[in-house]
Amino acid sequence: MSLEGLKLNKQLNTAMADLGFTSPREVQEKTLSRIIGGQDLVIIGPEGCGKTTALVLGVLAKLKFAFEIAPRVLIMVPNRTNGEALEEQFRLLGRNLDIRVLGVYPGMGMEGQRELLEEGIDVVIGTPDRVEGMYIKSAINLSQIKSFILDDADLIVKQGLQTVVKNIAESLPKCQHIVFTEIIHERLQKLVDFFLLYPTTIEVDLDSLAVVDTVPLQLYKVPNYKTKLNLLNLMMRDYDTYKKVVVFTNTKSTADKLLRSLEKRIESAVAILNPSFGQKGVTSFEQFKQDEELRVLLISNEEEALVNFDDIQFILHFDLPLERNVMINRVERKQVDELPNTIAITYSTDIELNMVRKVELGVGHSMQIMDLPEDLIIEGNRAGKEEDGVEIKRKKTTTSAEEYIPGAAFHAKKESNLKDYNYNYKDKRKMAGKKSKRRND
Repeated sequence: MSLEGLKLNKQLNTAMADLGFTSPREVQEKTLSRIIGGQDLVIIGPEGCGKTTALVLGVLAKLKFAFEIAPRVLIMVPNRTNGEALEEQFRLLGRNLDIRVLGVYPGMGMEGQRELLEEGIDVVIGTPDRVEGMYIKSAINLSQIKSFILDDADLIVKQGLQTVVKNIAESLPKCQHIVFTEIIHERLQKLVDFFLLYPTTIEVDLDSLAVVDTVPLQLYKVPNYKTKLNLLNLMMRDYDTYKKVVVFTNTKSTADKLLRSLEKRIESAVAILNPSFGQKGVTSFEQFKQDEELRVLLISNEEEALVNFDDIQFILHFDLPLERNVMINRVERKQVDELPNTIAITYSTDIELNMVRKVELGVGHSMQIMDLPEDLIIEGNRAGKEEDGVEIKRKKTTTSAEEYIPGAAFHAKKESNLKDYNYNYKDKRKMAGKKSKRRND
């Protein structure tokens, strides 16, 4: 499809051509008409697939020109860096339009932002906490919002800002809702279900430039750190299967915790690389390989150890590295006959699935999702009520792997979450500490 096939106005086509766009990406082809048409959407795609351009083009095409004082589009971003990058895209693609965009982030003067808003703004980009703070102080008028957008929603959830987003969503008039994310998981799906009733979900991929030859990649999805620990202890008690295992963590502190836990079950078989005083460990990887008594070696990514995985059966990532290339380098076969019997295992919680996806895109193929062992103890919380967008503290509980369904978040929206109301702007000046009116219905 050509740029003309997107049916955008002349100003946007000119701006895209000036920036070197020759044809639209898949995500733009599939979403732009829906964004402009006002549909509720969940758009899933990896970094680099063109989501940001689709967002900006859709908003600019929908607004067309500036004419009101109060903002018509509210975009939530996880942090100032992401917000400023989005502002720059609006500036570049909207160079031939008069659409007014304002970024609001912590650390910026609220009074100055209030004055700019009073002069007239079409699009507000901000972090959830900053927008909520301005709304509570009546520094921003949200009564004219026509589109509410979450950009990088998975990162917003990772920061634990769901409650703030819910507060804002409840305070808006009836409008379009759009969620952009790299990956969907249970926590994010719960947030989506809160304010989107029947959204259209569009998922796109990014073709890998090359397929990397790796050892077999296995993935265990778990709900939390404690379940990870239970899984590690359970698997390492299988002496027949796990004879030589290297376990990677992101910090020395986590490696120390794993050492203390494993020592209670396989005391003589576990060691840590470069141990602290009093810990059982080794000072080199070769020492671990030559010690027939040792089965499990814990290594922190902070150690930056050069490791030769020959004769190692399992490379286990208890934590995913902060950089995907670190993991890819470990699991890649540089030669055809290299690491013939090695398997790479990854433990991942919902908030780590983003990095899992980046690794999969980097190697050009997916990890094999493994069933959790039936006798694994799943740590978690009892399902509890949620009032006023704030989770009530829940009683701790455990369950078995048979009862646990990872990612089971797709369900009909609760009646209490159906949005069939509008509040007057003046009635909603303060959200903090007050019950939502709809909860009393």
